[in-house]
Amino acid sequence: MGSITLSKNGVLVKIQTHPFSMLVCRNNTPILRRLSSEFDIEYKGAFLDFKPLILKKSSDAIVLKHRDFELYLKLSIGDGMLKVEWDSKETLDSVTDVWAAVGDREWYGQGQLRFQVYPLSNHFTVMRPFLANNIQVPFWVNRNGGAILVDTYELFESYFGNSLVIRGLYTSSFSYHVIVGRDISDARKRFLKKVGLPERMPDKRILAKPVFSTWVEYKKDIDEGKILEFAKGIKEHDFPCSVVEIDDKWEKNYGDFTFDPERFPNPEGMVKSIHDMGYLVTLWVYPFINFESKNYAYAKAKGYLVLDPEKDEPAKVRWWNGEGGLLDISNPQARNWFNSLLESLKKLGIDGFKFDAGDGYFFPIVRTERGIKLGRTYGNLTPNKYTDEWLRFIAENQYNLAEARVGFLAQRYGVIAREGDKESTWGLDNGLRAAITQALTLSITGYPYIMPDMIGGNQYRFKCDKELFIRWVEATVLMPIVQYSITPWSFDQETVEISRNYTLLHLTLADYYVSLAQAAMRDGEPIICPLTLRYPQDDDCANIDDEYLVGNLLVAPVVERGREEREVYLPKGTWFDFWSGKEVKGPAEISVEAPLDRLPLYAEVHDSVLLSMIKRARKIFK
Repeated sequence: MGSITLSKNGVLVKIQTHPFSMLVCRNNTPILRRLSSEFDIEYKGAFLDFKPLILKKSSDAIVLKHRDFELYLKLSIGDGMLKVEWDSKETLDSVTDVWAAVGDREWYGQGQLRFQVYPLSNHFTVMRPFLANNIQVPFWVNRNGGAILVDTYELFESYFGNSLVIRGLYTSSFSYHVIVGRDISDARKRFLKKVGLPERMPDKRILAKPVFSTWVEYKKDIDEGKILEFAKGIKEHDFPCSVVEIDDKWEKNYGDFTFDPERFPNPEGMVKSIHDMGYLVTLWVYPFINFESKNYAYAKAKGYLVLDPEKDEPAKVRWWNGEGGLLDISNPQARNWFNSLLESLKKLGIDGFKFDAGDGYFFPIVRTERGIKLGRTYGNLTPNKYTDEWLRFIAENQYNLAEARVGFLAQRYGVIAREGDKESTWGLDNGLRAAITQALTLSITGYPYIMPDMIGGNQYRFKCDKELFIRWVEATVLMPIVQYSITPWSFDQETVEISRNYTLLHLTLADYYVSLAQAAMRDGEPIICPLTLRYPQDDDCANIDDEYLVGNLLVAPVVERGREEREVYLPKGTWFDFWSGKEVKGPAEISVEAPLDRLPLYAEVHDSVLLSMIKRARKIFK
């Protein structure tokens, strides 16, 4: 058994050569351990452990070579990170590293899951290819301040249990970074410095007033009359609104990107009428062109579609609205053509777009005995690179009012991050509770401009009732961008008044949201802040999944059916109770009443700007 040490600027790495393992330390404090394994490499069907010989070494870097064949591992320390680079002269079936936190410390990160458990260390995930299905970020961080960032677009698998398993697939080169921070907050800042801070921020109007989507109210059964009726309902109820969003299905065929003339005989007039009511108008779009669309033959002939991995023809892609081709977003001519279709819609008065799909999940992949074959594109895209190129297209061409529900390492583009479709239920299985825990996860992984999908969920399998709707309003109305679709007046006047009051509270804080969005661009501060990021040394904050901070405003919604009280944890500080007007010293756990119309709220008194706004907003509820 041999032992080697690397160090630089407070990062210390202790390497054991047989069996191969690593201990990563901050100064002399262990934070992460790379576990030894029965097999580290799969090569030509054989499972092998890594048996290293030292080829080259300095104080902060080393090159190791497998004793029996030309497989190399380069480790180098720089900028508070350890870079891990596997390199082989031949393609490996896989190369695997397993990382565990030292001590029983919580893990956070990754992205949208079937059960959005928070923190992630309370959950097991399945070993599968890491593909951007909704927003998936290859970043995992623990409270020790250690983090793993797989900043590569090459294919890999991941699994999270008591440790994190990452496995490069069918590759001769696989690299990633181990981040060493002072705590979880510092590790996150180092991560954002590496991947990039948001370069832009959303339109101030949608930071102030909610978006109203047609989706849940009508699903695909929309036409000109129903859209105008929907907008008039908002106006008649004197409800704050920035955007009326026309969702699926406004075209005759998917991929036409022109209004169905039967359903929408006068789209320009319709848009003008909505503008006259004081609302902007956006339209749902996506990167697919179905076979029946008038645009399919043209896009195929021009080479604007992703090609099949094996055949010289466009890949056949099945998505939730049929089958067709996938736009090759890396082809400059295809991008220009697609953008011209969007610009033609804007000539009708459309102000912007809701961008759906773009998931790496839909990118063509074929497994063969010799490995994996990918769909062929102009820019040699991989599945996750497709996702980020989709976001880049949006940012460069149609940023204004744009929202997207996908992402990989696209934080720098600053596009509104919409959570995936929610079910109209209460739980972590994509219900109300998950809307909060998913927002906490998106914040940790560097997406600040969060839209938590539609209040009340999508009513796919279950219908939203009054109690669930009001609690959903309270849980999400203070997130950065708010979206309604089920209308409050679908229930009763009490629901309208409660919803309007909380929406007016958000509007009162509009300037505060702008300042938080600017801070996100400037230094990466989250708008929705998990308590553990703000108070990393407070053990009581580590597992709190039903409270969050908006700047210095603590939001503690009720997320269980039938509850009219809850326990609220207040971290260190002095907190102004929005309802009683009294100050409470933290840290403290308190029991508070929370009848159906009450959202427990607490402002940290040292934020004088927020405190002034909050005191003024109390008048809304009197």
